[in-house]
Amino acid sequence: MMGFKFRRLPSKRRFLLLLALAIGLSIAIAQPGLAQFSLPSSTGQGSFVGPPAAVTRYGNIETMPVRSPLSNRVLFTIAAPTVNNRNPDALGEKQTVESRVREIQAKMLLLLQREMDPESLMFGVSRLNNVTIISARDAQYSRPLVLASVTDQDADFNGLPIDELAEQWRDLLEADLRNGIAKLPKDRQRVRQIIVGLVLITLLVLALKYALSKPQRRLRQQQRDNDIATTADVSHLPPEDKPTTLREQVEHRRITLLQKLQQGFTLERQRAALDLSQWLLFWLLVLAWYGGAVWIFTVSPYLLINSLGLFESLLKLLTIWFVTGLAIRISRRLIDYFSVAREGLDIGDFLTMGDSQRRQIRTSTIAAAIKGFVTILIIIIGCLTALAALGLPTASVVAIGSLAGLAITFGSQNLIKDLVNGFFILAEDQYAIGDVINVNTAEGLVENLNMRVTQLRSGDGELVTIPNSAITQVKNMTRSWSRVAFSIDVAYHTSPAKALQVLRDVAQEFYDAPEWHGKMLAPPNVLGIDDLSHSGIRITTWIQTAPAQQWAVGREFRLRVRDALEVNGIEIGVPKQVYEMVRPTSEQNGLTQEPAN
Repeated sequence: MMGFKFRRLPSKRRFLLLLALAIGLSIAIAQPGLAQFSLPSSTGQGSFVGPPAAVTRYGNIETMPVRSPLSNRVLFTIAAPTVNNRNPDALGEKQTVESRVREIQAKMLLLLQREMDPESLMFGVSRLNNVTIISARDAQYSRPLVLASVTDQDADFNGLPIDELAEQWRDLLEADLRNGIAKLPKDRQRVRQIIVGLVLITLLVLALKYALSKPQRRLRQQQRDNDIATTADVSHLPPEDKPTTLREQVEHRRITLLQKLQQGFTLERQRAALDLSQWLLFWLLVLAWYGGAVWIFTVSPYLLINSLGLFESLLKLLTIWFVTGLAIRISRRLIDYFSVAREGLDIGDFLTMGDSQRRQIRTSTIAAAIKGFVTILIIIIGCLTALAALGLPTASVVAIGSLAGLAITFGSQNLIKDLVNGFFILAEDQYAIGDVINVNTAEGLVENLNMRVTQLRSGDGELVTIPNSAITQVKNMTRSWSRVAFSIDVAYHTSPAKALQVLRDVAQEFYDAPEWHGKMLAPPNVLGIDDLSHSGIRITTWIQTAPAQQWAVGREFRLRVRDALEVNGIEIGVPKQVYEMVRPTSEQNGLTQEPAN
């Protein structure tokens, strides 16, 4: 659909591209959108913003736990007056409980970044502007750093006096920060060890991917060779087997294509298995790094706290990407599974028209179209899920996408016609890959068929691409069965009974020949005399053959008829014209002869 092929990029580049995309999206959506369309202020209405999921409401009090940036455990729970609408316009100067939690965690991070001296570090409880606060200072930073404040709502919720609650929170903060500061050197060493292990796993996975790339390249080369052999010329054939006419060359290409299709399907399945292995290895590498990141987070959340929001967004995106890719591969494998003839249910069971070989070819064509449709559908669902995970309103995205799709539809009506006509070509089984058809002014073997175009290979080797919307009438010369319509003129003086009997004997002998019997669906039918003219007596014979066998059967039958006519002394009819010589009279010459006396 686009010139940029994302799937063709190496796995490492895809990972870096997605990482860059996640960083950009995280930066772009750092502040949540309040509404898609703001109503005019004159209406007196605004957008309603509710509390985060971590906030618990008890009547006129809202509470939220405070987690340590070092250990990620809950230290205590703070409270604040209930705020019904968190829209900035409605919020004014009110402070929400989540903003208090963020402020406490930010002050704890600031204390850690200052690298205050543990020996001289002191935590205390005091009052500032009639508000009880918990602060910390050391010998280097003499001005106290306010870590948290204790309010009446906190005391009411926890059921303790403000001073007693402040001392309890001070002890919790002091224990957590001192233990965290003391553990940081060991935690950094463990993080280094985890990273070294991840690097070793990365090298191992990359070595495995490189080892699998060799058979992948070999299979791709075999597929290219198979495609070339499918449309190869006839120079390698012995002189007596080389097709000479256009239809003979088309027949040769069709037989070659049918012989190579099965080999191509086998190569495609092998390549799909290797692609799946490469895909799993890539995601194993991603899983290893995210497992390591989670491990680092359990060791010391502080080392990841600055990128925690990005970590969560990227984890969501990669999870959606993984599930989307897995769904695409599973759907494709299921389609391949049901499109191969086997006991039980398969797609071919629903295609009752045509012989088994044609059904197999048609099944593969329809399966390819279904794969494309299912892939696009899963990708759309995955994109909408990713937008929802990032906090973007999917309803508005779908509405905008629908409007854009409508505009694109008006600008690409021919493309829509191609797709619709391609669907009916497949559904009605007008032709399939491997058929020889005559459409518009082109004739040849159908090498490729999809929802948009049909590609024919002519007898001269030309690849003709026809948009499906331009196909109005099709002559399928290989659908279900074919026919040789053979007519011959014998000399007019030939006995009709003898000529008919010779042709019937040749037809029966031809039908009984073991090497040709399987290519004919019924004995040749000598219809009789179709015309009497100056060229002679025209006798017509019909031979019903297997699909695409009419050219080979017709050539052999003509050879046998020619030999039989020669043996029986029957001449071929030759057009005749009779010229009569008339001698002119004297009167016609304008002379008058006197009568004799």
